Amino acid sequence: MECPNFKPRKKTAFYTILGFVMAFLLGALPANALTEGPYFTLTGSIDMFEDMTLTNIDSGLGGVQSNMGREIGLGFNHAIGYQFKNSFSTELEFSYKGGDFTPGKESSGGLDGDMTTKSFLINGIYSFNIREFYTPYIGYGIGLASHEATNNNAKGDRSDGTLAYQLKRGVDMEFFRKLSLLLGYRYFTTDNPDFTGFFTAESSSHSIEAGVKFHF
Repeated sequence: MECPNFKPRKKTAFYTILGFVMAFLLGALPANALTEGPYFTLTGSIDMFEDMTLTNIDSGLGGVQSNMGREIGLGFNHAIGYQFKNSFSTELEFSYKGGDFTPGKESSGGLDGDMTTKSFLINGIYSFNIREFYTPYIGYGIGLASHEATNNNAKGDRSDGTLAYQLKRGVDMEFFRKLSLLLGYRYFTTDNPDFTGFFTAESSSHSIEAGVKFHF
């Protein structure tokens, strides 16, 4: 398997600027003090992938249309972070997502295979500490993603690396001093991975997630 070449594309500037704007706006909001310290999170997700528009389709993939879908998949996320007293936290996160190919809304053909994405992101999170039991939060992340597409018809796979971005929001519900339940929504997208010999694809998903947060 070839090593992914991480390369920025057109979306980079937009999402970077969006991140700075969010950080500025959130920093202007008043906040109550939160307990400072490190934490660990583990969440599972139901991932609903957006239909993909394929470009640069290899001529050897006969019958493959330009519009493809992906089945709903399951994923997981693991993060280690640090909560500051000013309601901001930062974390390093690993995530995994995967789903099989399906015919898209405008397609009569399909691929027999799947696409998986592993990513490492740095997240910035703001917590609205307005209730004692639960704390709403919103966050933004940017990092690197490694994609792999498997085509059973072609008996092979291809990989590529891109930049990745995400927006997430949810609720942190503290049941014990050291343990919280997390419920949230996440939008995840990347620059278009180029699977040489297959196609270039889009990669975006909407996820509903739940998990736990341990405070050290």
